[in-house]
Amino acid sequence: MTCQRCHGLMVVDHYIDMQDDSGNLWMRAWRCVSCGDVLDSQIRSRRLLLRTREEELQRDAERKTALRLSA
Repeated sequence: MTCQRCHGLMVVDHYIDMQDDSGNLWMRAWRCVSCGDVLDSQIRSRRLLLRTREEELQRDAERKTALRLSA
């Protein structure tokens, strides 16, 4: 797997989550050996949601610009 930030090598790493109330203290995540970026399933879901929202805002802005130019 390749890091989205620096395109470096991502490796699976294990982390201890002391804030989690579910009792599941250990978690697995991808960590970039170059820049240290960490990616787990929750982070990936949030980034996907943010990217989708940004794309929607961009499309709305393009539509408004097209409407103004055509008027």
